[in-house]
Amino acid sequence: QIWVKPEGRRQLLPVLHKLRLVNLINISEECDLTWIMFILQGAPTLKELRILVRDHLCEMVTGERRKKYAFSEEKDKGLEWEPSASDFKHHNLAELRIYGRFEAEEKIVRFARNIMEAAVNLEDIKLYKSPVCENCKNMHQEWTLKEKSLLSYKLSKGMLSSLVRIQFPSLGEIFTWPKYWS
Repeated sequence: QIWVKPEGRRQLLPVLHKLRLVNLINISEECDLTWIMFILQGAPTLKELRILVRDHLCEMVTGERRKKYAFSEEKDKGLEWEPSASDFKHHNLAELRIYGRFEAEEKIVRFARNIMEAAVNLEDIKLYKSPVCENCKNMHQEWTLKEKSLLSYKLSKGMLSSLVRIQFPSLGEIFTWPKYWS
């Protein structure tokens, strides 16, 4: 578990240049996800990016614990991704997995489209509903046909000849939180 301050490619490249897989866990539904593009800039060999977007009550840091560890109360303040060149391209990312409740659908769609534009060799986007939580027994749901159609349309609308496969796999019983992410 690390905290990464969004910085330029020059600062991140020596630290992240060998990363092949990144798991970002419990990203708040309130967060703008564009800050994650900093990781793409600093990790040119990244093959797979997994993101769990949810405000999970049984694991959230709140109250005195939050103050003790100096978490910011002002989410996203000053964390806007502005690429050094608008033509930034990532050549190795092949798969993007997003797990979440999709309460902040517009943010997730905007982020996934940014990835589709930057990751020129992206093959798959896999969208999952949140995994089952072993602690609070929060049950996962499956995608409806209407949800799949709407999200697929929003992701691909206006994208020039995108060959990215948009998939909605079932989590099944084997993917329970926190085992899968350990």
